[in-house]
Amino acid sequence: MATETDFNWAGVVDYAKRFGTVRPKTQYELPGVTVEDHLGVPVAVVPLWHAVVTARLSLPKGELKDLKRAQERLSQALEEIEAIYPLNPSGIFIQVTYGLAYFKEYIPASLTAAYMPRALDDDKSQNWALIDAIKFPKDPATLILEHNDVSFHFKSDYNDHISDVIRVLFYPGAYSLNGIPLENVYVGDFLNVTSIRRGFGGRGMPRTIAQRLRIAGADKIPAGAMLFMGFTSSHVHGLAQGNLPSFETVPGYTDQTPESYFANGTIMHLSHIAINLEGWYGLDHKNRLQRMFNPRRTEQPENLSPSQAPETSTFRTDLERDAKQTGILGHNAQMQFLSRVDKDTTTVYGEKVPKGTVIFLRQDFDTVENPFEFNAEGPVSPTPVPGVHFIGFAPSAQLFEKMRKEMDGVELQKKYHLPDENTGFTTFLVTTHRQNFLEPPRARRSFPLVELI
Repeated sequence: MATETDFNWAGVVDYAKRFGTVRPKTQYELPGVTVEDHLGVPVAVVPLWHAVVTARLSLPKGELKDLKRAQERLSQALEEIEAIYPLNPSGIFIQVTYGLAYFKEYIPASLTAAYMPRALDDDKSQNWALIDAIKFPKDPATLILEHNDVSFHFKSDYNDHISDVIRVLFYPGAYSLNGIPLENVYVGDFLNVTSIRRGFGGRGMPRTIAQRLRIAGADKIPAGAMLFMGFTSSHVHGLAQGNLPSFETVPGYTDQTPESYFANGTIMHLSHIAINLEGWYGLDHKNRLQRMFNPRRTEQPENLSPSQAPETSTFRTDLERDAKQTGILGHNAQMQFLSRVDKDTTTVYGEKVPKGTVIFLRQDFDTVENPFEFNAEGPVSPTPVPGVHFIGFAPSAQLFEKMRKEMDGVELQKKYHLPDENTGFTTFLVTTHRQNFLEPPRARRSFPLVELI
């Protein structure tokens, strides 16, 4: 029987819990995201506003006491924020990830040797599943490979929520959130912000914002498009569901198990990509459709959400046939034989997933930044440029690397003498920045492994 001393009076009114949100074990799953029907195709209604903040640790290397204190403070800060805003689109989502430099420079080698996920889908199976990003064949010479220690991805239907949280986390001062005074949120004394990257997705925003900024090609963007290139990106069947992108879930990608330290974690890829809108919309609908998906698609212009169900998947033999018979490679088709399971599969948790099920998750968003809102390590131009801050999750960085190489399509392009404009849509893209991160499970999102030192 509860007594007065057993009752938690401090938690009588907890507004963050009134939506009944169950916090997932992963960071990348988004409770409360709804699904709507697009001509029979299920589409996730993702948060409207986004921001990514990258940073480097300012703590002296080898000062373990300071690092442990930083872990405690970041954990307190995130908990205090999430006690004010609910974990759903009307509140805020916060995902924290860590670069290779963090694990190599701040964590003892004995711990990383024991706990870091190792890739099995790699020629060198002892490699970590987190590896440095590389340049691909069709990347520009100006591409910057970044080496940040930490990144934060904020998502919400309310832009002010994101701006306020960034302010209280990284800028000193006496602040509040939603009018509530804060005590333990500022972490900017041990995290030096290197960039702030903002953007949006959905609700016809690409056309509206591009027109207001008088971006060339804006009038060609379909009125209901969620991304600048027109087609919907958040098909339920085109995004990995549940915990499928985690290290351990689908056998064969890493050595992790449900009992591993990093179980329910994943690899996050982050890049900024500028888009040549005039060139893209210089193609007619049929050519855009075929280069986005595959040359066998026949959907009409009013359909911005062609089905991404498992049965629509393209595998290697189909891709080869497309190149040989039509001379066109579709962007989605180029990578689906890697981003989807190629046979009926049972996960380590006993879930049966059919052939063609996606195991790669995207949470990319539109931007007009050139390239970022703030960049401590390079110039920022006030001239708006349409683009995307690309964010993708995979069980290993090796898998993403293989997918991205296929996106360039060099092998099939040479074999079948395909012009650049017939090989997906890389000819319309310019990548400016790129980095891989490890996203720990939610329970270990604050400086992973530090508590074991």
